[in-house]
Amino acid sequence: MEVVDKQNCQYCGALTEGATYCCTACEILDQKTHSSLARPIENPYSYLDQNDFRNLYRQPQGTDYNFLFFAEGLHCSSCVHLLEKLPQFCEGVSNARVNFGQSTVAINLDDSASLGNVALAIQELGYKPSLLSPQDDLQEKYKLENRRFLMRIAVAGFCAGNTMLFVIPVYAGLAGSFAVTFNWISFLLFLPILLYSAVPFYQGAWNSLKYKIANVDLPITIALLTGFSFSTYNLIRGDGSIYFDSTASFMFFILSARYLLKRVQQNYLAPARASSLFQGEKYLRIGTGAIGAIGTGSIGAIGTMDNELIPWNKIAPKDRLLVKSGQTLPVDCELISVRASLDMSLYNGESLPKDFTQGMTLFAGSKVLNDKIEIKALTNFERSRVGQLFKQLDQQAYQKSNFVTLTDRLAQKLIVTVFATAILFFAIYFFVDPSEAFNRSLALIVLACPCALAFGSPLTLGLALKKAQSMGMLIKNANSLERILAVKNIFFDKTGTLTEGALSLVHTAPTVIPADLQKIILSLEAHSYHPIAFALRKAWKNDETLYEIKEAQEILGKGVRGLIDEDLYEIRHLSETTHDSELGIEVFKNHESLCRLYFVDSLRKDSPEVVAKIHSLGLNSFLLSGDRKSRVKSVAQSCHIPEGQCFAELFPEDKKDILERYKQTCMIGDGANDSLCLQQADVGIAVKGSVDLSLQSADVYFTRGGLMPLLDLIALAQQARKVLIRNLSISLIYNTLGAVLALSGFINPMMAAILMPISSVIIILSSLWGLK
Repeated sequence: MEVVDKQNCQYCGALTEGATYCCTACEILDQKTHSSLARPIENPYSYLDQNDFRNLYRQPQGTDYNFLFFAEGLHCSSCVHLLEKLPQFCEGVSNARVNFGQSTVAINLDDSASLGNVALAIQELGYKPSLLSPQDDLQEKYKLENRRFLMRIAVAGFCAGNTMLFVIPVYAGLAGSFAVTFNWISFLLFLPILLYSAVPFYQGAWNSLKYKIANVDLPITIALLTGFSFSTYNLIRGDGSIYFDSTASFMFFILSARYLLKRVQQNYLAPARASSLFQGEKYLRIGTGAIGAIGTGSIGAIGTMDNELIPWNKIAPKDRLLVKSGQTLPVDCELISVRASLDMSLYNGESLPKDFTQGMTLFAGSKVLNDKIEIKALTNFERSRVGQLFKQLDQQAYQKSNFVTLTDRLAQKLIVTVFATAILFFAIYFFVDPSEAFNRSLALIVLACPCALAFGSPLTLGLALKKAQSMGMLIKNANSLERILAVKNIFFDKTGTLTEGALSLVHTAPTVIPADLQKIILSLEAHSYHPIAFALRKAWKNDETLYEIKEAQEILGKGVRGLIDEDLYEIRHLSETTHDSELGIEVFKNHESLCRLYFVDSLRKDSPEVVAKIHSLGLNSFLLSGDRKSRVKSVAQSCHIPEGQCFAELFPEDKKDILERYKQTCMIGDGANDSLCLQQADVGIAVKGSVDLSLQSADVYFTRGGLMPLLDLIALAQQARKVLIRNLSISLIYNTLGAVLALSGFINPMMAAILMPISSVIIILSSLWGLK
């Protein structure tokens, strides 16, 4: 007799007689589960595969995705899980990340793959896809989505309200033909809710079954259809309970609660960093007929011909603008005026102004301190340095924090637990009281909605990131808030971190520098962004036109040189100075010394206080610097950093090697010079350097001067964790207590429908109050 090996069915796990599947159904279901979505012969999005459209919607280089979709209808964590499975459904999609706050899906798509198929897949998953170009405004998408949502709520509200009017007489004791008529009117009023308002729930329920993802829409849809079916059956046979009124009401409240969450999501989770810089600011564009006299940092008589006020986001390259004192530069631009004084705290964290001269490049996000200046736009906002920075920060919003991942899993488990409990209770209690079994099971499903649980964490962290920006901290993603609380060892750079990083001219040799020599030195340094150049422009104010420099050359780390009237002038850095705490330069004319200038970098006033506070928190402080031992030791003593934790004359690689010896580290330093250390540390914080380059290496950038933002960051992280734990506790207590009361009969479906949005409101208020 032949022995047949037993094995498990590949789909359901049942034992088979050596076959891969136990039946034909399992084979079909397994193949369906692991195959791509079916594609109709006519794809309405096939035009997206044309090169013109692909190039139009392709995201700029430097982003870690190449196409971005707006997914209308995204409303909970289950939607996120489903859309992030796009690589399983679409060939050529290597990665898909959902930004819940913006309702967008960022994908990495191979050049040879079909973009139209991706759009179709998103549609088949139950969402309306809109491909976004780099210039598209999400606010318009929000308006359209909200309008459709409000229409569904309006229909549900109208039908539910009128249904209540017709069932009140029946509850009051009305009988006979009038009672039957009123019940049939309730049936007719329920149909628009069933066939229109509830349609999004059907799609979500179908996806839950089709793709085996726990989704709150499934129990809601089952409750809706069960209530309608029971009510219709009892209405036809003329006996039994009618649930049209309670089912209609709970659908209206659920739709209202979901809309409330959607609006909070749009207002508090979608980033608005760019608009917060300008707040509706308008700029005067100088037309071709304008007559301008470039003055000393201001504009003289300007004609009015062809001049117009334009919003910040409509400025184009080559536009000439007149920017007033207090306004923020909206684009990267060339300075047309002779001189400009700018607040560049967004870029360098310093409140002290920086002086620029004619022809230098100014960057968007800098604030004008002169009376008014004239500029020529070099970019629009999106392509400016700060525009690219904000886009980079927005990309990081696609990364989920560990706490959000935890609450997402809890929400998924809650859906399964509630649904299973409701079915089990209904099956058992049905033999006691069918009507009460349905009411209590329905109340449980409605009441124990995981929306608040899943929504509370991203809301809290989104609010924390926005609050951080208002406090002078740009944070890449919410994970930094979690990691900073685990830090035990904090490493400081010296120059620009514990010290000001902004040089000041303290004395010269000879003591008095002639005005003409000052003008020559300023001319040589006119286009330099070196701290010494800014220190000189600050010390010597010059309103005259500077000398023309021929064969101008700036040698990094050594100085500048050029010809003025055939004479060679050079500015060289001094390797040694009289005082260890000073930096020096020497000026030469035809290789003969003319003078020496000495600068000092002062200790920040708040550095000792911040380091002392760090020690009081039980954290260890270290000082890493490439500067001389004498300077480093002096700063360490002033800040009370232990001598054994103070390291000098280090190369960037040496700093990185020291960091590798420790765990739970935070590095605070210059975004350019300390990039290796910032990447090595668990949390990298840049307080100086180019902000866009800094955030390529660091997790956090301080736009506010001093080190006080470090203490603010720690306090904000503690505050966010407290709110997260409180929201999680509220959600779990609410769902547990609510489930017990619902199954005990103390809460009916109507009360559950009212309590469900109240729980979401409590979570929202808890987050807003906790991070106010």
